[in-house]
Amino acid sequence: KEAGEENRLKLLEKEKQLEDTKKALDEAKRKAHQGSMQTQGEVLELDLESLLKSQFPVDEIEPVPKGIKGADIVQKVHDRGGRYCGTIIWESKHTKAWNEGWLSKLKDDQREVKAEIAVLVTETLPKGVESFTQIEGVWVTSYLLSIALASVLRTSLIELAQLKVSLVGKSEKMEVLYNYLSGPEFRQRIE
Repeated sequence: KEAGEENRLKLLEKEKQLEDTKKALDEAKRKAHQGSMQTQGEVLELDLESLLKSQFPVDEIEPVPKGIKGADIVQKVHDRGGRYCGTIIWESKHTKAWNEGWLSKLKDDQREVKAEIAVLVTETLPKGVESFTQIEGVWVTSYLLSIALASVLRTSLIELAQLKVSLVGKSEKMEVLYNYLSGPEFRQRIE
């Protein structure tokens, strides 16, 4: 009886060890798969960064280091003359499901960086979106259309910056012109 009881306890101990080993193996598999998803996300981010750098060589395109809160990439747009025109922040997501929480996080990052434009590049677009759209002030696009959208957004930032420059001193210029047109010097020239 004692030997039988001892064998039964040893058998239960072995079963427990086997079950614990199986759980540890499953956990290791899950972590390995999760790590590979993170690696895939980083690859997408690095590819997007290199595409932006090759397409827009006059812009400053900087990755946000790992561990630091913020978007993945900060693009400081410059015109051909080298003048700073504005900032676009980029966040890339390599997942199979859309998450609304990404938008509010990216909006927070946009406020922190003081960027004019925020873009979310994702493989899984929200329902009803086929190419790109703007949701809550954030541009959402697929990876395939990200560079085309970047070109359009850059152009609008550059044109807006040029408009702002042309409006600087507008009232002073108008006053000088009015004074000249209504003054004796202009009248004498016309006469």
